[in-house]
Amino acid sequence: MSHLATHVTPQDYAAPPAIARWGSRALTVGVLFSVLAVAGAIWKWDLFLRAWLFGFLFWMGPTLGSLVLIMLQYTSGGNWGRLGRRFWEAAAGNLPLMFACWLPIAIGMKALYLWASMPRDQAVKEFGQKIELYLNPTGFWIRGIAFFFAWWLFYRYLMRWSKKEEAGETSPAQFVSVQNLSGFGIVFYAWTITFASIDWAMSLDPGWWSTVWGMLFMVGEVLTAFCLTIMLLVKLAPMEPLSQMFKIDYLHDFGKFMLTFVVLWAYLSFSQWLIIWSGNIVPEIRWYLMRLRGGWQFFGTALIFVHFVFPFALLLSRNLKRDGARLIKIAMLVIIMRLVDLFWQTAPAFYPAGDLSRMGWLDVAMYIVCPIAIGGIWLFLFSNRLGKRSIMPVNDPHFVEMLEAKHG
Repeated sequence: MSHLATHVTPQDYAAPPAIARWGSRALTVGVLFSVLAVAGAIWKWDLFLRAWLFGFLFWMGPTLGSLVLIMLQYTSGGNWGRLGRRFWEAAAGNLPLMFACWLPIAIGMKALYLWASMPRDQAVKEFGQKIELYLNPTGFWIRGIAFFFAWWLFYRYLMRWSKKEEAGETSPAQFVSVQNLSGFGIVFYAWTITFASIDWAMSLDPGWWSTVWGMLFMVGEVLTAFCLTIMLLVKLAPMEPLSQMFKIDYLHDFGKFMLTFVVLWAYLSFSQWLIIWSGNIVPEIRWYLMRLRGGWQFFGTALIFVHFVFPFALLLSRNLKRDGARLIKIAMLVIIMRLVDLFWQTAPAFYPAGDLSRMGWLDVAMYIVCPIAIGGIWLFLFSNRLGKRSIMPVNDPHFVEMLEAKHG
């Protein structure tokens, strides 16, 4: 083992050239659609903000979800996490981009959130004291900045450790502090994303409340990160240098994780619906009533069957989870349904009559343009960051075991 370790260097696992090509294509698409998004913002600012919020919430998924997966891997160990660590480090590094994407939402909050546009006295009278104590523009700004700053601090600490490890400047004794911080970081993420999801999404209907809401966002973000990881692994596995150590067992592991989080998402979604529906309190069931008529019910039905039933039935198969060509299609399908889920959660709030036909062609266009604009820039920065380092953590104490498992 020690003989092998002395001959494995970060340069041996440099990122393949294909990553740079993917980044260039993503940048071209991102710039083009960003121009269209800016034109839409100039033309119809309110509509732009609605679509921008939708795109922002989706791309926060692989960003924060990746940060959580880094901490989970440091806490629990496992070769599956070593295989995806560089992907997650590159994805979580887009936190500054997502903060920049959050700024238009904070600046234009009065066009998005009813509680921000109403006179304070009227808002308190209609929605209760929580408007005065929590949902106010100052608190929205302070919490948003604090959340991004805290997440960035966790990311910088973990990256500093990763770079030291890559340079061979770490020891097992020093790793204890990284494990402890990662364990705390997972709990901290759960707390902060709960409040962030309330601010950014749930407060679109300030009279509605769900105690499961934050957990749904946590699961959705990690699920999106897992799907992106599967897509990357399938594309990169045949290429050098990943082909030197990639085993089909690793793909099987990620397929099982995707199945787990699909089931968890379905369980939480059903629990939220069951609790609210059985309670039969008008301010609470109104949120579902808006989404069960006027055309919105088709999105809800699609979520049941395409986000849960179909992937669940397929991912039960061991052979499918070990077939990259089929597993990547399931991952892409789940990512599309993540978009549908966020659209179903947020868009009806802007069409109070509950009629989907009120959406014009410009509405549809902006809901397509904004996620692609953010995604193009996101993928470019991700590819650029991923291409600058070794694609595997070769100086991890257990990395050579992965090589030995591959070659017997």
